[in-house]
Amino acid sequence: ELLAGGFAVTAIDLSTDALDRLPHHARLLPVAADVTDSGEVAHAVAAGIEHHGAPYGLLNIAGNNRLGPLEDITDQDWHFLIDANLTSTFLMCREVMPHMCGAGGRVVNTASIFGVRGQANDAAYAAAKAGVVGLTRALATEWAPHQVTVNCVAPVVVLTDRVRRMPKEHLDLQLERIPLGRFSTPRDVTRTYLFLLGDDGSYYTGQTLSPNGGDVMP
Repeated sequence: ELLAGGFAVTAIDLSTDALDRLPHHARLLPVAADVTDSGEVAHAVAAGIEHHGAPYGLLNIAGNNRLGPLEDITDQDWHFLIDANLTSTFLMCREVMPHMCGAGGRVVNTASIFGVRGQANDAAYAAAKAGVVGLTRALATEWAPHQVTVNCVAPVVVLTDRVRRMPKEHLDLQLERIPLGRFSTPRDVTRTYLFLLGDDGSYYTGQTLSPNGGDVMP
């Protein structure tokens, strides 16, 4: 979607297999990196800048989840989910921001509807995603003088391969909450990202846009 919109893209992923599945394109640079590791983040951002020049936009999508009641969440689970969802966003923002100063730019983070309304058996993930919302608001205020907008997308359940492998009873419960009667598609979410990255989204900052089919109505 970004390539079709004319963007030059540095795609960062932990999985080299995922990167290998990306289309070959002159404006696409795949970089394998763990975005929970500050050293690897620095390397990935430097590679993107060397290849494409100073960044205009940063789109943070990396994340993970593990369902279970609070009493079953181990210390390891907690730190893993906070790192995957929140620390990764913090590290990428911190590394990219100095290269946007003076020229302006767009940052779009990814939270979740569960970080807005909460979710039973999902405490660590909900806490991490709520943290992304708070980080977004703080950075929007801090970076506004540099003409850098910072916004957040908080989708409802998105029908990806990973989601399709989740327990049916969990998905059925989520679907009951959505007035439009369907989960979102990746396309529903990418449209929101592209809006916030494009000219039409230039006066939005500190906002959480939620393509959720009516699950939450602010």
